[in-house]
Amino acid sequence: MLRHRFLLWLAALPLLAVQPLLASTVQVGTCKPHLKSFSTISDAVGSVSAGSTIEVCPGTYAEQVTIARQLTLEGVTVGTANQVLITVPTAGLLPNAVSMFGEAVAAQIFVQGADDVDITNIAVDGTGGDMGCTGNLWIAGIFYGSGSSGTVDRVRASGQVNGTCGVGIWAENGDSRTKWITIENSSVYNVDSSGIFAGSGGTPTLSVNVNNDVVNPIIGTAGIIAESVNGQIHDNDISNASVGVFDGAPAVSVSANTIMTTVYGMWLASGGSAVNNEVSSSSIGVLLAAPGATVQNNRVMSSAIAGVDMGCFSAKVSGNFVNDAAIGIAQARAGIGSNAFANTATTVTDGCATAAAASLAVKANSRVQANSAVQANSPQQWHTPATPLGTRTK
Repeated sequence: MLRHRFLLWLAALPLLAVQPLLASTVQVGTCKPHLKSFSTISDAVGSVSAGSTIEVCPGTYAEQVTIARQLTLEGVTVGTANQVLITVPTAGLLPNAVSMFGEAVAAQIFVQGADDVDITNIAVDGTGGDMGCTGNLWIAGIFYGSGSSGTVDRVRASGQVNGTCGVGIWAENGDSRTKWITIENSSVYNVDSSGIFAGSGGTPTLSVNVNNDVVNPIIGTAGIIAESVNGQIHDNDISNASVGVFDGAPAVSVSANTIMTTVYGMWLASGGSAVNNEVSSSSIGVLLAAPGATVQNNRVMSSAIAGVDMGCFSAKVSGNFVNDAAIGIAQARAGIGSNAFANTATTVTDGCATAAAASLAVKANSRVQANSAVQANSPQQWHTPATPLGTRTK
């Protein structure tokens, strides 16, 4: 009988050993009486097993957080309190990541090579973290590094100001394995490079779904940048940027966005498609920088220079409505589709009859004078993700 009990006890040992490795729900703070408690978010993410949920009580947390395993990080509501705010530590931000471009990054939340990391109802404030881009050191509110995937939902990123090297939400993938990121229902403002950046290597290995976000970088170079990725950018509100959406990914669809008060509403650098967007109060509503783009059914209002500037590239440009512009469609190739115009001094200009004219178009076009931000920055500063013209390669 004793032998039998001993054998049963031995058999149970492996099960007992597995228990600490099972997914669990824990809390940061003390708002959930029945959950295990941690005092910092970093302690919690470093202690739980993969698949766990970390519920963060309302409050302010001055720390940098690194997440290296699958988990859910979510702010919770207690009574009428609902804000979880991650701020810069007293000693300042420290580099904790390296981007696919080889740059050091000080990320306030760093997702390090982990799949299915979901971040919900968290605010990240970079105020006080400005290091002036010294040594090309970047800061990011939320940074999904190569090999990571997940969802950012109902997040606020703000104050990532760092001498033109500050990004609100940054997702990249330098791996050959395909990864994905969803950024939705979130707000980004007061950053000085780009509100949201998503990019991968020469072959797109990152799929993105950026939707229903409000992006207002104020002093930033771009609202949303997509470079060498697949996916969609749709139903976002973007304002107060040099470029509303910079699309350097021909497989990305840019649709149903509302873009206001920019130098360039949408910049299609590699083709791509812009469909059913509303662009107002821009110098140029839609700018093409490569052949093969589709620009259809957009409403472009109050453009100081042109509603659409085709840059002498071949493209499908049809069904657009341009109201209140010096030129409705500028630098157009012959054969564009039907578009509607109102209050435009000139509906269409075509200065691209010869190859010579096309080669001179970029230098002669008034869009170069329109963007004072380009003139103010050196070519070395004008690179991805800070600057979408791209003098840098992976």
